[in-house]
Amino acid sequence: MKFYLPIFLITPMAIDLAAGVPLVTEEGYRVPQPGAELAFPHDHGSHPDFKIEWWYLTGHLFSDDGRRFGYQATFFRSALKPSASDSKAAFGNTQLHLAHMALADEVGGRFHFAERLNRGGWDAYAQVGFLNLRNGNWQLTGPDPDKDGMVLKASIHAEAAWRLELKPRKPLIRFGEDGTSRKGPAPEARSYYLTYPLLETRGELTLGEETLPVTGFSWMDHEIASSQLDSAYTGWDWIAIHLKDGWQVKAYLLRQSDGTPSPYSALIWIDPEGQPLYREVDEFVWIPGSHWKSPATGASYPTRPRITTRHPITGKELTFQFEPILDNQELDLPGTTYWEGAGRILDALGNEAGSAYLELVGYAGAIEGLR
Repeated sequence: MKFYLPIFLITPMAIDLAAGVPLVTEEGYRVPQPGAELAFPHDHGSHPDFKIEWWYLTGHLFSDDGRRFGYQATFFRSALKPSASDSKAAFGNTQLHLAHMALADEVGGRFHFAERLNRGGWDAYAQVGFLNLRNGNWQLTGPDPDKDGMVLKASIHAEAAWRLELKPRKPLIRFGEDGTSRKGPAPEARSYYLTYPLLETRGELTLGEETLPVTGFSWMDHEIASSQLDSAYTGWDWIAIHLKDGWQVKAYLLRQSDGTPSPYSALIWIDPEGQPLYREVDEFVWIPGSHWKSPATGASYPTRPRITTRHPITGKELTFQFEPILDNQELDLPGTTYWEGAGRILDALGNEAGSAYLELVGYAGAIEGLR
C-alpha cells in the first residue's frame, strides 16, 4: 500500500542541513527544504503552494522507414498568489497553466510549435497527488510512472499530433546531494529536481494526413521551486545527452551578467544503473561554438556547443559536439522566445556518439518571467 509523506516533512538528520533555509519566501510561497521526504506517486503531481513548477519532456522519435523527429512537451504551473489549491470556480484565480509543444521533422525540414496559456479550471489543470496534467487537448497522465509509465497526447494546430507511451528504463533521480538542486547563493535559490533520464517511447505521430508508428527514447524533468534564479542571471544553456554506451549526461550553464558562468552551473553523469555523478563548473568546459541567427527575431543562438570533460570512471577526456538536426528550432512565442532543439552528439573524431536536446534561454530577451 502506498501512503503519502508530506513534502515538508523534515527528518531529524535534515534539521541541521536545513538551517538558514526559510520555509517560505517573502511572498509566502514554500521553499524546497534539504532532507525533505518525497513520496511517489503523490509527488509526481502538482504542488500549488510553490510558486513555479514544470513537467518537461524531450525525445527522439524514429519511424519504420528511418525518418527522424525531435519533440518537446512542457507543462508549466505558475501560482498567482500563495495558496494550497485553486478556487472552486470554473476558472480559478490562483494558478496559471502554460504549455509548449514542438516537433522537429528532419527529413521534411520543418519545425512546428505552439503555446497555450490558461487559468486553472475545467480545461487546464495540474492535479495534486497524481500525475494528471491538461491544457486543452494536451495531456500528460500517469498512473505511477515507475509501474505503468505515462501517456502524452499533443497536437500542433492542424500540422502535427502525437500519442506516446513512455516507460522508465532507468529509475527516477532526485538531484542534489541534500535533496535540493542549488541554483544560486541565496538560501531559497533551490528546487526539487526530479528526472527520468531514459524513457522508452512508442506511439503514433500524425503529420497532415500521414500517420506514422514511431519508437524512440525520451528524457523527463519535473522541477518544483519558488525563487531559484538569481537576479544576476541573464539566461542559461542546458543539454540532456543520451550516449550510445548507456550513459546519460545533463549539463547546464547559468549565465551571469558579467559573462561568466555561475558557480552553481553543473554537469551530471548518469551511469548505466541510473546513479548520478556530479561535476562542478570547473570540471567541464562549455564552448559556445558557431551561432545561428533567427530570421524571425534576429536573436543569435550558439546552437553548436562543444563540451569537454573527463569520464567519471576511466578519467579519459571526452568531447561532446552538438549538431542540430535543424538550424531553426526557435520557439518564437509572445511571452518568452528561446531555442530548444534535437540533435546528434559527435565525439572528438566526428563519430556519432549519441543524441541530445539543447535549450538556449535568454538570447532573445529578458527572462524575468522565468525567475
